[in-house]
Amino acid sequence: MIQEELVMGKTDKYSDPNVITVNDVQVLSISKEWKLAEARDRSEQIIILVIEGRASFRLDKTGGMLTQGDFLVISPEDIEEGLALLPITENIYVCYVALFAAHARKERDGWLINEVMLPIQGKHHIEAISLIHHHIEQLHLAWRKDHFDQATMQILFLKLWQAIMAGITLQEKKTDRQQLLQGIAEHMEQHCEETFQIEEMARYSGMTPTLFYQQFKEYTSLTPLQFINRKRMEKACQLLVAEDVMIPEVASEVGYRDVYYFSRMFKKIVGVPPYRFKKSLHKKIAVLHPAIIGDLLALGVSIQHLIPVWEKHRQKRPYSQMEAATLEFDLYRLRQMEPDLIVGTDQVAPWLEQLEAIAPTQLIPFKTTTWRDHLQQVATMLGIAEVATSWLYYYDLKAVAARERIRKKIGNETVMAVRAWDGGARIFGARRRKISDILYGDLQVRPPVGTDHFAFLDITSLDELHDFQADHILLFDERKIRTDVRKHRLKGNVHRAGVYPWLHYSALGHEQAISEALTHFAESQECTKKESGSSIFLRPQVCDND
Repeated sequence: MIQEELVMGKTDKYSDPNVITVNDVQVLSISKEWKLAEARDRSEQIIILVIEGRASFRLDKTGGMLTQGDFLVISPEDIEEGLALLPITENIYVCYVALFAAHARKERDGWLINEVMLPIQGKHHIEAISLIHHHIEQLHLAWRKDHFDQATMQILFLKLWQAIMAGITLQEKKTDRQQLLQGIAEHMEQHCEETFQIEEMARYSGMTPTLFYQQFKEYTSLTPLQFINRKRMEKACQLLVAEDVMIPEVASEVGYRDVYYFSRMFKKIVGVPPYRFKKSLHKKIAVLHPAIIGDLLALGVSIQHLIPVWEKHRQKRPYSQMEAATLEFDLYRLRQMEPDLIVGTDQVAPWLEQLEAIAPTQLIPFKTTTWRDHLQQVATMLGIAEVATSWLYYYDLKAVAARERIRKKIGNETVMAVRAWDGGARIFGARRRKISDILYGDLQVRPPVGTDHFAFLDITSLDELHDFQADHILLFDERKIRTDVRKHRLKGNVHRAGVYPWLHYSALGHEQAISEALTHFAESQECTKKESGSSIFLRPQVCDND
């Protein structure tokens, strides 16, 4: 193919090579740790593609998870300390290809050969694994023959490579579409008072109206019309609880010329007519437990109307940033605040008589009932039980849509939630309601084997997490230990998250946790911007990542 007249050179340019020399091809069944020593030649590149099963990998100072359809493209510089694969499933089947790649062009005095790296490096994923598998078999069969020539091997490898690149392109298109839908949804939310036509949005997205309609509903859980109407009502709710605003003004502000039509739509989506919503929520409410803040905000109560009053040990982020959050539970000071209503949990039941002497009081049995029950009880206290019913309806739509998106991305891979601190960590099992309600209930992801029989398990070292072989670890870690966590080579994909909203057992906490779950488990690395959430009500402006 290339004869004796060679002028050798090197280039760091990543582009498609036109000269490939295949140095080794193996299809391996691996049941225990498999190690690959450093490349045998300083120019040798390695491709590892998982045909079936799951494994963790370690490559010099990096590592992660590999599952069916994942592959690694490794340059000689990246494998100085070798590569190791550790099966998570009973067996994994991988294809291993070692090769040299170069550009070649004719010069006056001979051929100029430039060694090049393959145009993509690192970890990637493709869906069309059956087609890839076919090309791997062809390449492997040719390699195993007693007599083969590099021209045939190059042709077969290029077919495999083209199929891989086509698979990556398809994945990128899916990611681009996801980002496009996110942009359209954000634009619709910011300009909800305007009129939108499906045909125009479809044309902008490059999809047919039917495909756009389907994709938009899959992404948001709502049709475009439902989405825009709900965003209008979200804005209307915020306006209605503001001071000195009339219902006709609100209707006009959110894009409705006919106030009667606006009122009908408001009742249909929110659950009660706008005048009743405004009257019921224009009350000053003393809140004796932080989680109930999330329920009240979900129902549409303005944060300016809330008086947080609880013990100092509960004054953590985001509550410590709220106005008046320094108030301790003090009956005298509470009376001075003159609340219209008081809501708390059965933990303050001994003071019920004194509380009722200050204002009508609702105490919720917190630990014996679910967050859904809490929301309904708070709404009933406010006289807007229908709003809670409507909120839960849309929450369930969002949960189902999120569940499907996550399933498409991670399949049957397992997810384990862990809270880390100096000196140890707590593993949340499938019986811990604050986590299991979201992850294993609403989102229906799989818990790792061994975590289904306990609520939580305290461990003294993060290294003990390896025993559970979780594909994904949702890690709630405090800022002060973030550097220490990096020292542990945890198996599985580690997703860092704050305690809020995951451990906030409230309606708003659950809704925001679902939005965060999508960024961790359903979106590509290039598309990790947080969703704004689909609640039609006000969200707290005081929340941070912890």
